[in-house]
Amino acid sequence: MKTSDALRQILTYADDKPLLIPANTFLEPEQEHLANAYIVEQGLIIQGYYNRSGDRQICRVYRPGDVFGLESLDGGLLKNSPPLVSETLSDCQVMRLPLTRLRQQQSSSLSLAQVISHLLSHEVIASHYWKINIGSGPAISRICRFLLWVAHRDRCIVPPRDKLGSIVSVTTETASRTIANLRRQGCLLPFEYPQRDHMRIDRTELLRHAGEFWDNRAA
Repeated sequence: MKTSDALRQILTYADDKPLLIPANTFLEPEQEHLANAYIVEQGLIIQGYYNRSGDRQICRVYRPGDVFGLESLDGGLLKNSPPLVSETLSDCQVMRLPLTRLRQQQSSSLSLAQVISHLLSHEVIASHYWKINIGSGPAISRICRFLLWVAHRDRCIVPPRDKLGSIVSVTTETASRTIANLRRQGCLLPFEYPQRDHMRIDRTELLRHAGEFWDNRAA
């Protein structure tokens, strides 16, 4: 099964209208676990953990075409797992998939069960690639791999520097300095776009700084 076919099939179980969510918004903050799965259509969503001191530890960034929340279909995380929060990194458009609706249908629909299995397997693979890209190398390599990961064609979203630092595990100062250097080198260029966080990229130069870059799909 192709992932595009799986997305098209599961979309039939989504709410009728997309949700438009502004940047820096927590999804379902009152829930210990997500009550819905989501398909990201536009924007970026981070998922992570806030420790007792308030520090943010990011474990995943979701981009257009990603589905997240399906892991909660069978009860979600283990009882003693740290609670994960999902937050919009930019203005987002998502389709909401109520988990109660999916639970009611998957037991009697083999095709839906196969679609969910495929999307969960796809997420495991994507998570492996994400960890490989972000988990090693100097700061500039990790930041360039992140920019390539979220890029679509010749543009990408550059997050606020504090969040970028949390994503790639560097200080805010290091993130700011690295982005400034990439702009001076022409790797990141202003984009004729209403949002200031959108920039054009020189993919060849970003790949040069990134070193090895792994992606489970075309950017």
